[in-house]
Amino acid sequence: MNRSLPCCLSALVALLGSLPAVAQDPAPAKGPDKEVAEKIETLKDIVLDKKFARDAEGVQIIDRLLEKTKAGLDEKDQQAIVKALEGVFMAGPKVRQPDKPELYNGAAAALGYCGVEGAKVLKNVYLNKRFPERKEWLPLRELLLKYLGRTKDESQVKFLVKEARSHHEAALQAAAGEALGNFDESKEPIRKEIVSELMITYGELSEKAGQLGSQNIEAQNAQDRLAALRDKWNTTLGKLTRQTFATFREWQAWYNKNKAQPW
Repeated sequence: MNRSLPCCLSALVALLGSLPAVAQDPAPAKGPDKEVAEKIETLKDIVLDKKFARDAEGVQIIDRLLEKTKAGLDEKDQQAIVKALEGVFMAGPKVRQPDKPELYNGAAAALGYCGVEGAKVLKNVYLNKRFPERKEWLPLRELLLKYLGRTKDESQVKFLVKEARSHHEAALQAAAGEALGNFDESKEPIRKEIVSELMITYGELSEKAGQLGSQNIEAQNAQDRLAALRDKWNTTLGKLTRQTFATFREWQAWYNKNKAQPW
């Protein structure tokens, strides 16, 4: 055995320890993505096409931009994508027909992955008069609420709760309630506030629906509304509480016992 080896190693360690520390170069920041800029320009042209003949191509471009978003982008590129997606809804004088919403649907889905900035656009589009509260626009408006929840922007919780509790369209109440299920990883106070608000309206509807009689129109309306939202609201309540129940009575019994407990 070479007895001088440990001595050599000790000397080497001492030498290395005496050398000045060399700072590692920071990871290079991502620069502008040429493909993103090209895709955005093409998407703008497609949006402004008066014949709407290239919408299928537009959907493919949105899918590609979404892939880029998920992979991570320079901040300016990400902002440009959000602005381009907003333009899908707002640019140009003409609005696409409600029965051909594919480009709108694709843009809404992509905005759902764009965090706070995407949430701002989705809410603004939902409230904009270009897409009015008429039956033909109901499916798109449902999607806008759904993807608004997907952004997980907690500043939108109050708005979604308001739509869930008080909108005159049962389908939008259901969609807003479903969207609130995306906040299942939020802190307990937020989850508890959502559950508390939904339980109030759920209880009111259940009570009215239970008064069903041959001449009771309010009870029939409540029953119809419950049928539209029950499954989605039950799913959301389940996500937020980590429980599983199928009726308001079951939820009420559990909630009354556990609302002051951590969950």
